[in-house]
Amino acid sequence: MEKKNFLLKIIIILLLIILIAVLIFFLSYRSNSNNQESIKVDKNIKIYSFQDPFISNIKDSNKILKVVIKLELTNPRIEDVINAKNSEIRHEINLLLRGKTEEDLKGSEGQAMVQKEILDVVRKLLDTESVRNVYFDEFIIT
Repeated sequence: MEKKNFLLKIIIILLLIILIAVLIFFLSYRSNSNNQESIKVDKNIKIYSFQDPFISNIKDSNKILKVVIKLELTNPRIEDVINAKNSEIRHEINLLLRGKTEEDLKGSEGQAMVQKEILDVVRKLLDTESVRNVYFDEFIIT
């Protein structure tokens, strides 16, 4: 009789362990799937990369600025307009960069200001707010 009680206790303990393990697995799986669902990618966002870097003399200096620029677009169709106006956009960005002094370009504040100014120039040329942001892959002063 004692053997049966002992076996019964072991079976109950094993079943409880299995039940707890299954419960933990499902709760963990559900938690992970919720985290994955919360990350949403806007499929309308497109990154436009200019083929060549922007290289410019720095005003009142012997130094040169090299910048690789990317544009974040909220409307992928605007890319065709950018391609059509590429020369004009590059010209205006180069004019803007040539007007900058070393002091203007100093630190993260200087880079942020240049980013904003480029964004404003591009939006004005394209007559759209579909350009959301400007990113620098490289920002080198030599």
